[in-house]
Amino acid sequence: MTDFERCLSFLRELDHRAANQILNYPFGEAHLHDGLPRVWSRNYLVAENNLELASPELLAMEADRILGGVGLRHRRIEVHDDEAGTRLEAGFRALGWGAECDLVMVARDEPDREPDLARAEEVGFEALTPIWAEGIRSEPYGQDEEVVRQLIENKRVVMDAIATRFFAARVDGGIASYCDLYSDGRTGQIEAVLTLERYRNQGLARAIVSRALAASHEAANDITFLLAMRDDWPQELYRKLGFGEVGRLWSFLRPPPA
Repeated sequence: MTDFERCLSFLRELDHRAANQILNYPFGEAHLHDGLPRVWSRNYLVAENNLELASPELLAMEADRILGGVGLRHRRIEVHDDEAGTRLEAGFRALGWGAECDLVMVARDEPDREPDLARAEEVGFEALTPIWAEGIRSEPYGQDEEVVRQLIENKRVVMDAIATRFFAARVDGGIASYCDLYSDGRTGQIEAVLTLERYRNQGLARAIVSRALAASHEAANDITFLLAMRDDWPQELYRKLGFGEVGRLWSFLRPPPA
């Protein structure tokens, strides 16, 4: 099994555990959670079967049928095949959907310099709750308090699905940067890396990712990965920390109507 296949298997298993309903359809599965309808990443379709027959129009119809059928207003489809995602991108954009490509990056090499692990610490769920809320509210989708509540509750759902640890860096005693680490004892995923805007460019993200990576090694994971948007700058930081690209995932999204 390649590194990419291992990462993909980990993501699939995590999403299976976090869903409370899984439906089959001709191109794959729909993962649903009726307690978190506003969390798009918990209610979506995976397209992984018969991709040679899949078109944006057919996939959009299935999303309307399945997601719309349970009363959801957003539409989200994930494609775990770069060739298929690349082929489908233009068609989804023509339908008015957004398209995003994530790099799957595995820690393979030594970092460009020795990490200062003392700058970061492990923290608990409750310590991070107000900071998560602040970070969510800073996003365009975070202006609705019900969305904020559900996204934080989604953290609890993930914690119930897999061993989860949180790491943070402080400035003047307050948490300024944070990330999650998911682990099954063989594979670790570093996720949800965020530094509050007013504290950026101080090396905090480097510190927390390095600390989470060290913790993943300590937990006996022999592979640790993260996802980075192809068209955004954090991937360059991750490369400096020794992460290298092993594959790509695509997601296509139509937000709820205004």
